[in-house]
Amino acid sequence: MDIQEIELATRGQVNARRNYIMGLWAGRMIGVEARRLPQYVVTVMQSDYEEPGPGDVVRKISRDLVAHGIDLGEAEILRQLKAVERNVRAELLATD
Repeated sequence: MDIQEIELATRGQVNARRNYIMGLWAGRMIGVEARRLPQYVVTVMQSDYEEPGPGDVVRKISRDLVAHGIDLGEAEILRQLKAVERNVRAELLATD
C-alpha cells in the first residue's frame, strides 16, 4: 500500500467516523429515541454521498433540526462538524 492509498483510506475513515458522531449529536438534539438512533445515524452517513465535501451532511442535519424547531444555522453546524473532524483525526493518528 503506498502513501496515497493510506491517505485515501484514512480520509474515508475520518469522514465515516465524523458523520457517525454528527448523526449521534443531531439525533440526540432532535430527540430521536435510543432504539431508533442507529437508523437516524445511517441517514446522516448516507447523506455524505450526495456531493463532495461536508455540505450535504450539514444541510441534512440543518433541515432535520429546523423540522424539530431547532435553528442553529448551517455555519454553527459546520463549526461542530469541523470540531468533530479534528477530534476524529487526532484519535486516528494517535492509534497504532
